Order: sequence, then C-alpha cells, then structure tokens
Amino acid sequence: MSLWGNADSAAITGNVDVDNGSATVAEGSVSTAFLTAGQIDVGDLMMIVDVPYRVKSIESAASLTLTENYAGTSADNLTVLKRETPRNLTVSDSDAIFGVSTTTNVEHTGGTDNIVSVAVDSGGSGYINAGDAVVTIPAPASGTQATATAVVTAGKVTSITITNVGAGYVDTDSIAVTIHAATNATFNANAATSANDRITLTADQVTALAVNDAVTYTNGGGSQNIGLTTATVYYIHSKPTSTTVTLKTSVDSLDAIDLTTGSSETGHGLQGATGSAVATRGSGSGNNVVHPGWIKRTVGTGGRAGRIHYETLVAMSSITGDTVDDVEFPE
Repeated sequence: MSLWGNADSAAITGNVDVDNGSATVAEGSVSTAFLTAGQIDVGDLMMIVDVPYRVKSIESAASLTLTENYAGTSADNLTVLKRETPRNLTVSDSDAIFGVSTTTNVEHTGGTDNIVSVAVDSGGSGYINAGDAVVTIPAPASGTQATATAVVTAGKVTSITITNVGAGYVDTDSIAVTIHAATNATFNANAATSANDRITLTADQVTALAVNDAVTYTNGGGSQNIGLTTATVYYIHSKPTSTTVTLKTSVDSLDAIDLTTGSSETGHGLQGATGSAVATRGSGSGNNVVHPGWIKRTVGTGGRAGRIHYETLVAMSSITGDTVDDVEFPE
C-alpha cells in the first residue's frame, strides 16, 4: 500500500536547460520555482523529451539534480512534465490520505520483515534492456527471498520494481542489492579504425552508452594492440554514428584517443559501469486496515504521540489499480 501520486503527466511551471552527460537541470528563460510546493519533489520522475529521469535532490528554485546524467541532446528552454511516484508509508507520515485496494488483505498488519522499496543509487551504463540488468536481493536467513526487476532507460537503470516483497528479513540480514553488470560490448580488433579513431559496435550497444559514460576496456586475452590498455577505464568521447564511438582518457578530456587498427581478433570489449541500489524493509507493524477505499492516516501528538489512527473517508466494495505498489503492507 502506498500514497498515490496526484499527477501522472503534469506540466512543470517554467522551462529548463539540460546538458548531455550532466545530472544538473537548470532553470531556463522562464522561472521554474522548483522549491514551490506541488511543483516537483525528490523521487518524482521528470520527463525530459519523453524520457523519465528521477529527481535526486533539489538545490534551489532554479536547479535540481537527477539520479543519473542526462543522456539526450543538450537543449535550452525545454518544457518538461513530471510523473509523481507513490510514497511508501513510514512512521514520519501524518495526516496522509491513501488508497487501499481489494488486493490488500483486510485486518492484516504491516510487518517489518519484508522489502518495501528498492532505490537506485547509481544507474550504471551500457544496459541494453531490463534483462541485461538482473536485480538480486539476498534471501533472509530464514524466510522468503524478495525479488525485483529493473527498468532500463537509455542504457541506465532508472528504477526498480519489486515483484515479491519476501518475508523474514531482520536486522541481522544483509539486504545489499546487486545489479548485474551490463553485457560486455564486444568487437573485433579490426573494428578499431585508425583513420578516425572510431570503434564499431552494434546499434543497441551504442544506444546504451552516452557521452562521458565510463567504460572498461579489455582485450579478451588477445595480443592485438589497438592503442588501449586492457582493464583500463576510459570514457565515451563521442558517438559519430549510430554504430560507432570514440574514447577519451578522462571526462574532461577534449581529444579522442588515437586508435590503431588491429588484425582480425575477437574478444575485445567495452564494459559499462555497473548500477547499484539499496533496499528498505517495512516501516512497522500493527497498522491495521479493515476496508478497501480511501483512508486518512493520522499520527497522534501530545499525550497521544506515536498512536496511529485510521479513518475511512470513502468505503468501497472495490478499488483497484495499485497492485504494483502494494508493498508497504503485504498480504
């Protein structure tokens, strides 16, 4: 169960400037007022040219930071939309109104032994699709292992969806989430071109990499020297075509690395950065919900501090649509 967002595709006041390879979103020619209530919050998705980017922090009314670098083309004065995300209930929530669906069992208690959310810490790079970014949540010492799947956008893990909240997680259990490394983008040594310093990959591999993304080069145990050192981190300098990339030695470098065309030798590759995520267990027990509908949750103050009161605003025989987000109080 979770707080429902009020907007799935709402316009944000003002416009923004974005730069390829940067996580900063700046105010454009029209004021954005990011700090204004209802404008956009940390955790919401900002839709930039129809691609969702999650908001990591809001520094000022004119600047915020995304959880990953913008992978599109640099642009000024863009009109963007927001997509509010469900807010899991925590002990700090008060006077919160939320929906309880028929998929939520009546008169159950929300436990602390299940996984209620998995937040992306780093989106990584080079992920072609969700199957390329397998998410693993460790099993508890005694109980049911939680499971989740990644959402991949423009080569990066942008969010993680819980598919099974699991059970039996306690303080002594490690819940360090792992995201599988992106598939190595392999190429033949003769695909490195000395004339223009380009490396030819597949279109999907190039799409999954953005300018300034870090990649680790390996020669696959081969002997062909193409001007790169195996097991060394380089950065995407440019993407001249849909199937080629050039490399640079650092993010700030302006020049592409000079490459040498090798003889036919397979196994050379560019490995994108591995994503990371953090899982959170349930917030408490004893939170009884007795009927589907719209509920108001109030946390007591003063002499009733800590006591939680649930008031049914609208009782229904059916309310559906939140099964994906129904993780705070699992069946």
